[in-house]
Amino acid sequence: MFTLAGIHVVDLGERASTAWCSRLLADFGADVQTIEPPGGHPLRRLPPFDAAGRSVVARYFLANKASVPRGDPAASEIKSLLAAAHVIVASGATARDIAATHPEAIVCAITAHGLTGARQRLPGNELTAAARSGWASVNGFAGAAPLKGSGHQAAFQSGTLAFGAVVCALIEQLSERAGGQLIDVSELETLVSTFGPAPLRAQYSGYVWPRQDGPNLDEGPLPVRDGHFALPLSRPAFWKKAMDLLDLPDLADDRQLQPPGLRQKFKQRYMGRVQERMAQWSRRDLFDALAALRVVAGPVFRMDEMADNPQFQGRGFFVRSPEGARFPGAPARMSESKWALRREMGEAGGDAAGFKRQGRWPGRLAEGAEATPRSQATPRIPAQGSGALNGFRGLVLTQAWAGTYATQLLALHGAEVIQVETRNRLDSWRGTYQNPIPKRLRDAPCARHAWNCSPLYNSVNLNKQCITLDLSQPDGVALFKRLVPHMDFVADNFSPRVMGNFGLDYASLAAVKPDIVMASLSAYGATGPWAKVPGIGGTIEPSSGMSSLLGYEGGAPQNSGQMYPDPVAGLYGFAVIALALLHRQRTGKGQRIDLSMQEANFTFIGDAWLEFEATGRVRGPLGNRHPLFAPHGVWRAAGEDEWLAVAVETDAQWRACCDLLGID
Repeated sequence: MFTLAGIHVVDLGERASTAWCSRLLADFGADVQTIEPPGGHPLRRLPPFDAAGRSVVARYFLANKASVPRGDPAASEIKSLLAAAHVIVASGATARDIAATHPEAIVCAITAHGLTGARQRLPGNELTAAARSGWASVNGFAGAAPLKGSGHQAAFQSGTLAFGAVVCALIEQLSERAGGQLIDVSELETLVSTFGPAPLRAQYSGYVWPRQDGPNLDEGPLPVRDGHFALPLSRPAFWKKAMDLLDLPDLADDRQLQPPGLRQKFKQRYMGRVQERMAQWSRRDLFDALAALRVVAGPVFRMDEMADNPQFQGRGFFVRSPEGARFPGAPARMSESKWALRREMGEAGGDAAGFKRQGRWPGRLAEGAEATPRSQATPRIPAQGSGALNGFRGLVLTQAWAGTYATQLLALHGAEVIQVETRNRLDSWRGTYQNPIPKRLRDAPCARHAWNCSPLYNSVNLNKQCITLDLSQPDGVALFKRLVPHMDFVADNFSPRVMGNFGLDYASLAAVKPDIVMASLSAYGATGPWAKVPGIGGTIEPSSGMSSLLGYEGGAPQNSGQMYPDPVAGLYGFAVIALALLHRQRTGKGQRIDLSMQEANFTFIGDAWLEFEATGRVRGPLGNRHPLFAPHGVWRAAGEDEWLAVAVETDAQWRACCDLLGID
């Protein structure tokens, strides 16, 4: 059933980020009415266009929603819609006035820089968000212009975060601890959050994350016989197995090359030889051979190759719109919370009749009569802090980035999150017991153990508690199961086989606590031919199609400088766990969440896929170029490695730019 059934959403926004937020709300069952300005939503004017003259970007962002025109003759209808709305999505400073005049509604404002602060009234877009946040500084090659992410990554990130925040607000409202409220989402701050490991590393050690100096094995991708392939060998065992496969036994046994952190110092020793051997392989043969050895690897797929991707086919990922077009499916598989593509984008203002007026949003799901009444659901723990998820508790086995970021966002929204670790195998983001304390922390009295001073680990584990359990021992598993009845959710980001091997799969946990929410984030999901294939952000980026879109215009595909697919999966992990908790509040039912990083990341490039689906054109790297606006790019400024992003979207901005630069 649809978790958001009965929720009435009015989207007043004119940004891609607001459109994505309301699209996600609609996908999970909310009734969404988009109020479009004269001429339609700005996305409708954005190239490329399909054979019917419709923007494929708009088709992707505006699907699943109805549309009414702003102003007469629908002005009275809009007032009625706003008065009846449970959620109002907005993109400007008027959000405060809307919240004041509709005090029972949850008003979610998504803007370039937020509703407060020195930059609140300044314009901003994808390029400036990538530049200001730091993301552009690590993308691309040293000496060349930094790169923004492909397409609409700032919009997807902030829209997904806003969706999760709205769900959290609905949970708090259902708990009768809050009424209406104003949610203030800054696109810039969202990107700063997802970029978090790099700036914290700079604060701890002074290390500034560089752009790579050229094609690199550890950051990839590199050419192979029929395209490009990423081989980020993040563990010594991966290095040894891969070098043996490539028939380079001396490199496999070279102890200086096995640790990934030291390997770069000796790049000249191995790069040419490894590239030569990789060039003899096809993408598919090399991927299959490495997968059999359980070595992380990622072939770069283009949009036309995603149509018959074996994993997508095996999981039935694509869905047909009512018009018959294939759209990306759900960002996560949820056993109880339904996701559906119910309609394509209609004409601007084509649904002026609107919805019937509704009152306060329903707590119970109307179609869920068979569900357990909420009074029989496991009671929440006593609220002791603040935040919309205050009173929820989770036991999480998340490591490295994707899962830890997802559960950190839950903790930052008030949930009590207890991280489970083991002493015999530290989280890779903690480092090792031999790691030195970062140099800028060495005089800090609290910096006593290096494994607690890792900037990577500390950037994604805020607000959490930690316990250690050895789940390889029966006593450890038994203790874990004794804790589960006191939890609302469990999360992990292991490969799908691990929790089952521990005897801690969903069926086992549900036998202990029937309404538990269990979320598993993995590279390719729990089913399909690649379910057992390991993966990390550096291999998911190419295998999801993302790398084929990132790079300099007309150039080779690239991976981002910091493993971007991890925070993407983390944003979704946060949102869908919150959605499952809301579903439990409304029905009493727990559920299983199966999140594939490949699928989740593909939804962030769904407009590039729809361009191929609708037109047959295969998009490649565009650098910092915009399809509509110019100038739009990153140019060198005075100083060493100093760059400036400039995006001109209107004639007035162009004139102001010319005046500033003294151009006639």
